[in-house]
Amino acid sequence: MAAISEEYISSLLQKVTSAHSVQTWRYTLEKFETVGQNYFGIILPVVLYGERDGKNVQIEIVLKLAPTDERYRISGAVTLMFSREIYVYDTLLNTYQKVQDNFPANLQYVIPRCYYLQKEYCKEAIVMQNMYAEGFRPYSHEMFLDVDHIIIALKSLAKLHGLSFLLEYKHPELYNDISKVCVPLTEESGKRYMEIMKDRLNKAIKKFEGTEYVPLLQRLNHNCSTFFKLGATSVQRTCICHGDIWKENILYRYEDNKPATACLIDYQNTRISCSAYDTLYLILSSTNTDVRRKHYYQLLDIYYDTFQEMLKEGGLESEQVYSRQMLDHDLKVIAPACVITANCALWLSSGLQEEGHVRSKITWSTPEEKDKAVNKYRQIVRSIIDDCCNYGYISLNCDDH
Repeated sequence: MAAISEEYISSLLQKVTSAHSVQTWRYTLEKFETVGQNYFGIILPVVLYGERDGKNVQIEIVLKLAPTDERYRISGAVTLMFSREIYVYDTLLNTYQKVQDNFPANLQYVIPRCYYLQKEYCKEAIVMQNMYAEGFRPYSHEMFLDVDHIIIALKSLAKLHGLSFLLEYKHPELYNDISKVCVPLTEESGKRYMEIMKDRLNKAIKKFEGTEYVPLLQRLNHNCSTFFKLGATSVQRTCICHGDIWKENILYRYEDNKPATACLIDYQNTRISCSAYDTLYLILSSTNTDVRRKHYYQLLDIYYDTFQEMLKEGGLESEQVYSRQMLDHDLKVIAPACVITANCALWLSSGLQEEGHVRSKITWSTPEEKDKAVNKYRQIVRSIIDDCCNYGYISLNCDDH
């Protein structure tokens, strides 16, 4: 992706400083100590120095910049994703902050401050608080989250879902307006997304050739758009979901070397769906088999307990709004879509996507390295399918899923 010019950065920062009454300013470009995977746009950490009301100020921010080259806009997907994320920061997260203003600290959903938004085509930009400066870091030294990290992530996700239900009940007209922007994922609203999911399933079918998993993968491929549609049409309840919540879109802050708080990032796929989709996809894509087999039902309990607390704090009863039985029902409905998305994410993070605009960050230099990566990918996907079969969500042998 083409580099962003210094002139472009300066012109954007001029707008930021003007909006926040910062004078006589200068800036330095920083580097993240550890960088998670970002496939759409460029992320630049910046420190702004200047004066405001006669006092020196220092503001640590992140510029999230859309591709300025129209060649990256052919499918329209990038433009749509940036438009949606800008809307989420401008409208949804601002509203969530007001909803939770009086909530206790342990129930506060972490929302980065947004300093400036630019909506102009091929110049889209989100200028937000640099959460690294607040002590948040990605979990990047291992492929999967351990128990402590997935628990904190699920608690944060439960707060996000809780805010959606509270918004719907307290401000139904606004919720309805947001729902028209953050539309459910369908063949029509996410054509390019579906194409990518099916392409990765085709790649999986080739890697699993000759195994008992091929018929299921073929069914997932053939019914791909239907399985995603079920997440909005055949579930007990829907809400505004993150839509792409996996390990790479979570930052953690630590206390005594243990994760204490999570900050969810990258809202480009925010959409109306079922909270069970976010929950199961996060667990499948971001934990290993050992964690799932030892703690899966405990993780669901932790998620739901926090969700329940969130609703209660906002004056709602979870049993009347979205009971645990409803969640369990919806987990089975959306499991195929979660397996499809997890397969795509793991193909990418395993270093196996070597072509297209969105490529794996990892590259393998020898055939032996790639073979090893393929074997590991196959083992991971097999364990995800096996676990979902054991939960009763899908089956290798029947045609209903």
